[in-house]
Amino acid sequence: MANSRAHAASIGAALIASTLVFTAGGCKGNQLEGAKAEVQQSAIKVTVPAVPAFEVPKPNADGSHTIKELRVQGQKYLKQEISVSGVVVWAYDCATAIRQPTEDDEAVKKRIEADPTLCRRPAFYLGDAADTPVERAAWIVEVPRLPTAAEKKNLPKEAIEAWPAVPPYKVGDQVVVTGTWTTSSPHGENNTDGLLVYKQMKNVTQNWETPPLDPNALPAATIAPPPH
Repeated sequence: MANSRAHAASIGAALIASTLVFTAGGCKGNQLEGAKAEVQQSAIKVTVPAVPAFEVPKPNADGSHTIKELRVQGQKYLKQEISVSGVVVWAYDCATAIRQPTEDDEAVKKRIEADPTLCRRPAFYLGDAADTPVERAAWIVEVPRLPTAAEKKNLPKEAIEAWPAVPPYKVGDQVVVTGTWTTSSPHGENNTDGLLVYKQMKNVTQNWETPPLDPNALPAATIAPPPH
């Protein structure tokens, strides 16, 4: 009995000794560490680009303004006479606007002559480029039109002779328009972003310019305003 107890004690001592040897020599420190996280800090440095400086658009060399400039700081020019340079990107055409599916040009013309109030006052939009969308263009209003047959018949000869020059223009023309930059026109057009009430124009594409006023012409204040 004593021999078996001694034998068991020697076996236990041998197991403890072997465990201490394995721990000290066979297992390194990093082997005792747990699993590392899958997401680790990256050593790559991300360079963030500098924020580009915003330059306020400036007037053109000839003093005229771009549409972009007016969109950015149009409030600065409210109720001032300015010149705006751009490309016609849309133009109102009464015949196109009121034409019925079955009407030809002659039928539309007769309908307009019978009732000129079918037509809105002429207007067009200017963009900085030919592909500028209308919603980003400048609205030019109060553009002169030809007198109607009734006006030619009923107005004084002097009034017809003093009628404002009607500018030629079409989509794609490069023009410089001078007028008053405001938010509402005398005939009721309104735009909180601004619009230009026409005074005169230079059509660069068609080589046309509003002729100078005749000092002997009837003053504009004595001319009856058009009914529409």
